[in-house]
Amino acid sequence: MSEYKEFNFKLEQPGMRDIFIALLSEAGFKGFVETPEGFLAYASENIRPDEILAGVLIPYKFSVREVKNENWNKSWEQHIKPLIIDEQIYIRTSFHPQKEYPYVVTIDPKMSFGTGHHETTYLMIKQMMSMDFKNRSVIDMGAGTGVLSILAEYFGATEIYAIDIDEWAYKNMLENFEKNNTKNIQTFFGGAEILEDLPTVEIFLANINRNILLEDMKAYTLHIKQGGHLIISGFYEEDVPLLDDAAKQNGMMFVNKIVKNNWTSLKFVKL
Repeated sequence: MSEYKEFNFKLEQPGMRDIFIALLSEAGFKGFVETPEGFLAYASENIRPDEILAGVLIPYKFSVREVKNENWNKSWEQHIKPLIIDEQIYIRTSFHPQKEYPYVVTIDPKMSFGTGHHETTYLMIKQMMSMDFKNRSVIDMGAGTGVLSILAEYFGATEIYAIDIDEWAYKNMLENFEKNNTKNIQTFFGGAEILEDLPTVEIFLANINRNILLEDMKAYTLHIKQGGHLIISGFYEEDVPLLDDAAKQNGMMFVNKIVKNNWTSLKFVKL
């Protein structure tokens, strides 16, 4: 019987998972699941990740175990559990049972991630839960699976722009928006250059990584209305001074910080 392999990647910089996942997905890997130290990846036995990742300079290690062909997807799925946040939000995949909560989101991440289990997505959601989205406009930069955009609509936002530069993430969020019957989300394939054609908004969400946040901070803040909010995550607590300084240099005022397992989210308001 043919077999699949489960690769357990451990990275010195777990926040850089997206680089690894993008390369491996193009090479034929079938699924990814985040772990605290990196991620799990599933592939047929003839794929060599060390060859695929030969040009990656970020230090990493991986171990391998074999999974029977008919069970590889089940093995992947068993790592993805439904997520309940403050008894208000229930984030599930299509293979999880439906339950009654104020907000139910169905996310099938496929080769993506962003179901809410990772600390950065969780922190973004926690920040959002404390805000008023009713009749607000929102930009979701690096939308990934689209879970934040979906919640923004559920919370009452009427104008949402979801942007992602990765093709498989972009296609995945389109599928998830359809699954959740969203009506107010417009999607865009690209990076910060997309912002040039978009209006300013009241709430700007960016769950990316430190380097991109620093590089694009000016573009982000230019698209926030006076009195509007910027919520960011995707970095460690030790990165806060750099990001706080970059935001303040672009007219933003610090509001709060929340932390989970050293991952951090910051909220700012535009002066």
